[in-house]
Amino acid sequence: MKRILISLSIAALAMAGCARQPKAPTAANVPAPEYAQFSEGLIDDITPEGWLKEILVRQQEGLTGHPEAMAYPYNSCLWAGELERDSESRGADWWRFEQTAYYLDGLTRLGYLLDDEKFLQIWQENIDYVLANPLPAKKGIDIETQKKMEQQRRGPRRDFNAQVSADPRLRQRMAAQQARREKQMRINAIDRPEGRLGPETSSMAWPFAVFFRAVQAYYEVTGDPRIPAALEKNYLSYPVEELGMNRFVVNVEGILWTYSITRNPALLDLAVKAWDEDASELTQETCLDDSEFHMHGVTMNELMKIPMILYAHTGRTEYLQAALKADYKMETPNMLIDGINSSTEALAGNDPLASHETCDISDYTWTMGYYLMTTGDAQWADRIEKGIFNGGLGAITKDFRSMQYFSCPNQFIATGNSNHNGFKHGLTWMAYRPIHETECCIGNLHRYMPNYVARMWLKDRKGHPVAALYGPSSVVYDLGEGVTVKIEEITEYPFEEQVKFKFTFFKDGKKSKKAHQMDFTYRIPGWCKDAESGFHTESREWKSGDVFTVSLPMEIEVVDNPVDGKCIQRGPIVYSYAIPTKWVEDTRIYDNLAGKVSANPEFKSWELTPEGKWNYALVDGMLEGLKVEKTGAKGFPFDLNSVPLKIKVPVKGVKDWTLVDDRFTPPLPETVVTESDEVEYIELVPYGSTTLRLTTFPVTEN
Repeated sequence: MKRILISLSIAALAMAGCARQPKAPTAANVPAPEYAQFSEGLIDDITPEGWLKEILVRQQEGLTGHPEAMAYPYNSCLWAGELERDSESRGADWWRFEQTAYYLDGLTRLGYLLDDEKFLQIWQENIDYVLANPLPAKKGIDIETQKKMEQQRRGPRRDFNAQVSADPRLRQRMAAQQARREKQMRINAIDRPEGRLGPETSSMAWPFAVFFRAVQAYYEVTGDPRIPAALEKNYLSYPVEELGMNRFVVNVEGILWTYSITRNPALLDLAVKAWDEDASELTQETCLDDSEFHMHGVTMNELMKIPMILYAHTGRTEYLQAALKADYKMETPNMLIDGINSSTEALAGNDPLASHETCDISDYTWTMGYYLMTTGDAQWADRIEKGIFNGGLGAITKDFRSMQYFSCPNQFIATGNSNHNGFKHGLTWMAYRPIHETECCIGNLHRYMPNYVARMWLKDRKGHPVAALYGPSSVVYDLGEGVTVKIEEITEYPFEEQVKFKFTFFKDGKKSKKAHQMDFTYRIPGWCKDAESGFHTESREWKSGDVFTVSLPMEIEVVDNPVDGKCIQRGPIVYSYAIPTKWVEDTRIYDNLAGKVSANPEFKSWELTPEGKWNYALVDGMLEGLKVEKTGAKGFPFDLNSVPLKIKVPVKGVKDWTLVDDRFTPPLPETVVTESDEVEYIELVPYGSTTLRLTTFPVTEN
């Protein structure tokens, strides 16, 4: 029988004036979907502590608090007016709105977590403007007129008939493009009712799907009565043919959230029909069939949550099956050791050189949150933690002043011409910079840490607490009838194995001496070998001063990369060799950045080059009995100079394993030839503390 790793202590605390009264829980109530096991708590009732607060403060003082450092489009009006573009090019009608919506979502949630009035005022100005400026009704344009307008815009065109007939792939692609144009024309011919929200200059529904997430957080904190009515009118202004196209279908997330409040059956019907359009890159059919996914990774991460959300609201098992099959098909061939799927920008396999966008970190972990809340399965929480602690923190400098567009478990160099991926090969996309060529990732960066905190504390069907994701924090729950409970989570997780919960109850705002019946649900991660993994519920009477402790033994694991090499992990943390690094400010002007430069000299672009040896192979046969060494260091645990844990591993130097063309991270060697028979020991540190790193090692024999 597996042992249950919990303990309970009753502390006799002085009752008079010793407990700080928590802020009252927020009154806004969004009913949970009928078939979901858990629902979100209220972000305004969560207080981050310890290292978790430290990273949020660094974000606050870093890029999130300095949009001028990120250049266009963040140094603009955002959504509080018409956002002009410097030049009209591909994406001009939607890129800037998507990007700034990412930023506003992160800004807003961070503002609530840190009580940052400046951030919240920026958001207030944006939501007030959007709500005050719904788009008027618009007459549709008949198809013949649209064809004439298109012909005038495009001008004379070359005859492609001969080329098309000779190339079946081109023929297929052009046929698909033509079908999309014709569908868009049919949509444009439909009269648009008044009430649509968002900028007139954006022709796409997708950016509002992003903007909605900040609206959601705002309503749940404020209960602003304008929100449900405005959202209902907005969503019902879309014909189903339009919502079903491409990423537009992600609006189902907001449609069903609004349905939870208004209970307007037209919204539920619209959501179902939009997914049934089967006009996006991911459909019900492609989720369930046995084909491989080759689609854009970020789009995949956004779309795969839709059938899960539909299941949560309808209970139709075919949606649940589609969501689970989609995850399996995406995860199995594309998951990287850092906890995020590859995507550059298409799904890219799980070779040690595969990378992902920073957008993937936010979008994948957000989607996993819906999987977690709907199914109540702890594996999704395990996934979120791994992705955030490793891939998330590994894609930024630890002062939160620069980031990568693409990041990789193995990256031995990060300069303005070191991108080893096929997409944008050789350009700036793997450098640590406050600005990037395409601006989506620098916008999405702001989301993933606040979103992690927002979903740490969930609610069960009774509204009782669920400790879903771990980290130092406190939270307040409203248990009804004037009773609230404050729970303090005291822990150094994910570095330490113990998570302690301390409970204080209040009745009508005053500390309560009575016992209160409550269900408390906590998680045993799947990597914990000594206990039954999953969510467990302690249902009983609790009193102020009760302390509940969960122990989560973490074993060092040597895991095989699916393609090649081995990796080291312990609990949710992956361990890497932090390559000695030379940091030089990069002041070059790059053509692909279209003249964009940071407007804040304190936010620098960097040339990171290896300054020491990195070409190591793990010594197979000597990997048993690896031990964690506590450093005794104090400070932020993801700073390289203050990491609390290290793991020493036996290695040998690898001969002739060098940078490709002196500027690209090389693949693992096909044959490992060691420099000598001498065994060395190097120290591995948490992945999230590194910039240049070796994570997936080649292996040699003892």
